[in-house]
Parts: sequence; C-alpha cells; structure tokens
Amino acid sequence: MPEMSFDKLHTIEPAYLPKSKLGFLIDWLITLKCNYNCSYCPISEFGHDNSVPHPEYDKSLRMLKQLYAYTDVMMTKKKDRFKDAIMNIYGGEAIFHPQFVEIAEATTREFEKYKDRWRLKRRITTNATATEKNWKKIIEHVEGATLSYHTQGSDKLKGLFRKNLDHMVSTGKNYDVVVLMFPEDPYWKDCCDMVRHCKENNFIVRPRLLDGDKGVYKKNHLEDLAEFLDKKELDDISSSPIQHQVRACCGGRPLCTNREIKENQILVPRGPEGYKGWNCSANQFFIYGDNTKGRYFTNKDCRVKLDGTTGTVATLDTMDEYTEMLRKQITENGAPPLLTCAQNTCRCGTCAPKSIHKEKLLEVMNIYNN
Repeated sequence: MPEMSFDKLHTIEPAYLPKSKLGFLIDWLITLKCNYNCSYCPISEFGHDNSVPHPEYDKSLRMLKQLYAYTDVMMTKKKDRFKDAIMNIYGGEAIFHPQFVEIAEATTREFEKYKDRWRLKRRITTNATATEKNWKKIIEHVEGATLSYHTQGSDKLKGLFRKNLDHMVSTGKNYDVVVLMFPEDPYWKDCCDMVRHCKENNFIVRPRLLDGDKGVYKKNHLEDLAEFLDKKELDDISSSPIQHQVRACCGGRPLCTNREIKENQILVPRGPEGYKGWNCSANQFFIYGDNTKGRYFTNKDCRVKLDGTTGTVATLDTMDEYTEMLRKQITENGAPPLLTCAQNTCRCGTCAPKSIHKEKLLEVMNIYNN
C-alpha cells in the first residue's frame, strides 16, 4: 500500500525517472469473432462474440483513416519527443477477420501521409493461428506482437501457434508470449509445458493468471507456478481486494504523485468514487475505435466525453466532424481540451496526467505540449 492517503492526493502523472515517456495509444477492436471459444473468455465486447458479423472491409478502412486523422490532430501541439503513437490491434481475434491481411496492408499505406509528422508502431494482440503464408504477410505490417497461447484449441491450431511464434522470433521484431493458465485438467499441464518450452528456447514469455471463477488456483497449481513466478507474485495472487483501494497503470508504468517527480510508485490511492470530478488528460493520450459497432470512446474503459458525461465521443458518421471540431479548438485555445472525470472507477487511463486542480494539470501538460 502507498504511504499517501487518498484525501492528501491531488495530482497523478507518469514517472520520468527512469527515462520514460507517455505516447498516444490507438486501441482498435477489429472484430468480435474468434476461431477459439475458450470457456474463460467472456462473450461480450470485452471478450469475443461469434454471433456478431465481421465488419466489412470498407467500414474497417474508413475507421482506420479516421483513427489516423484524429491522432494527427492530437499530435499537433505535442513536443517532438512525445509524437509517438502505438496502434494496438486486437479482437475477438483480429486475424480471424477474412480480410485482415488487406487491413494490415492498409495500416501501412494510409500512414504514408503522416509519416513525416509523427511516429507509429503497430502491435497486434493475437492467438497467432493464421496460416503460415498469411502470418508472414501480417508480420510485415506490424512492429510488434503479443502472442497468446490457449490450451482449449485443436492440435492443428496449437501447431500453427508454434510455427508462427518461431517465425516471429526469427524476424527480430518486438514480441512477447502470454500463456493463459487455465487450472483445469487436462489443460493445466499443457499450459505449464508451453511456458517451459518458451523458457527453454529463450522466448520472452509470461504466464497470465485468469480472473473470476475460472482463475481458482489450488496448492498443486501454486507449486507448479513457483517454477515460473517469484514469491512476491505468488503472494499477490490472493490479494485482489487491494485493487478496490489502489490503482496501477495497466502497462506497469511507474507513477508520480503530487508533483514529486523524483519519487515514483506502482500503486496510487483511489477514492470510493475513483477520481470522479478530477481534471484529466486521457483524451490527449488515448482513442478507442470499436470496428464492430462503428463507434469511438476515449479509451477501452474510459467513457468520459468532453461535456462531462459518459458515452461514445463519436461514430463513423460523426468522427470527421468531431475531429475537425477538435482541430479548431486546439487552434483557437493553443492546446487540446481536458476532461472532467465522470466515472466512479478509473479502470484504464490511470497513467494519463490528472489533478483535482486544473492549474496543476496544465503545469504537467507543459511537459508534453508546446
């Protein structure tokens, strides 16, 4: 637990030491369909849903163009060292979209007009079960990948995963392997064997423990996990109630509080209503595009809008107008607008600078913006 209590907290920002910088995250949900149907994956917009059709290619291309255009506007006032965007592409299962190769190719082609104004890295979160031919084409158009291994699939799919992992490693591109640790027989042994296989081959791998009723780990599971996790990580497995009182950055980024920029911590206090009423810059660091429903949010979990309410910030039909409105505001005011948090829980976006005091937040934003 952090030493500071929530009632003494007034400002949160990313740590600058060790050297770090906060870029712009483009979250793009391609499709909700998946070629797996894992029992631990919820059937919803936060998991997969095979009843929802794949979005048409033309619709996907339109959203891609809008995401780039919006990012371009949000980059206009950033200092050059912060003009880095990461596009996180995922599903459902993104590569299960029948035209995903064409979509991947479009991410390269459509960025050409922006490449001299800001930098882009694309990262795909995938079960890596494309055909070997398609996988090689896809990897040409991303800079990194998170490959998730699921045991509730066929031997054919698992075989594709291994071959595609080998190819990913051979490219020298950034990657990591996440093994979903499903604590049921006969899947558990397969999970441990895959983690062990990756470690023996010096692949970058981490076991991921499941949440909810599917993530109940007994003594024998913990004994097996001791081979892969340190004692502190094992002790933390049963400490989930702490998350109601404190919050961490989803990406593990260290944070600073109350402008003490020479000190940092992983967990920061959270009030009974989160950071509701605080001034927040999440919209200057995130955009989330839901390709399946043609809508946009501040980010995957933050639903706060510029008017202090929650909901979609725009749709496919209104995004061009919304982006142009922001361009005019930034030109007239010299900086992008800020949000006033309207959510009871900040699930994603904790790392975006925020403060009770608007003047404190503007002070922080001078680090990022001209």
